[in-house]
Amino acid sequence: MTKQPTRIPVDSRFGIGSLEVTSTSARSVVVQASGRGMFLTTSVGEGGTGSLNGLSFRVAQVGDGKTVLDFFPAK
Repeated sequence: MTKQPTRIPVDSRFGIGSLEVTSTSARSVVVQASGRGMFLTTSVGEGGTGSLNGLSFRVAQVGDGKTVLDFFPAK
């Protein structure tokens, strides 16, 4: 588990003021995002995807002390 949230910078065009990984486990990662008038918390397992305001991410790897997220614009 992460001890403190890991903040991820996001381009302002997505309207997301804050994006953080708040915890990880052997099987999933918890991501929180907020912006003007919105708040999202989601738990995504390895290989899963999430999306908010046109920004998507895929959990490429979770476990062994390493978490890898791939970010891309939603279509």
